[in-house]
Amino acid sequence: MNELLDIWERAGVAQACEKIGLDFERIFASPASECSTNPYRDHGWLVVEQEGFTVINAIIEDAEQDRLFWEEWYLHEGEIHHHVLSLWRPPAYDELFSAPAHDEIHPQQCFSKQWYVIEDPDMAPLLLR
Repeated sequence: MNELLDIWERAGVAQACEKIGLDFERIFASPASECSTNPYRDHGWLVVEQEGFTVINAIIEDAEQDRLFWEEWYLHEGEIHHHVLSLWRPPAYDELFSAPAHDEIHPQQCFSKQWYVIEDPDMAPLLLR
């Protein structure tokens, strides 16, 4: 899947994976190479480095948030996290995240909304499984 790999290259996803301890080739690139179309065509990829954090985001625009989810990967206190976040209540979730009106670490598309958070132990992007 050259399109997705190109998007990740421009966003700096491989370098961010290295910083937080994820195997980019195994978790992202290898599964993406098996796709004939880009399953993340409705997501934007954003790497944010602030306040001692490196966060990889697969974020959707406001108009798609009622049907699509946001994913994020980051390292916190020595543990890598993969969150799947949605505005709708899934059958099971781990916490609620009330996004602030603004900060330096989250993508602007998430601000001022309440998100249901699933702590996903599988680090692979959801749409590449």
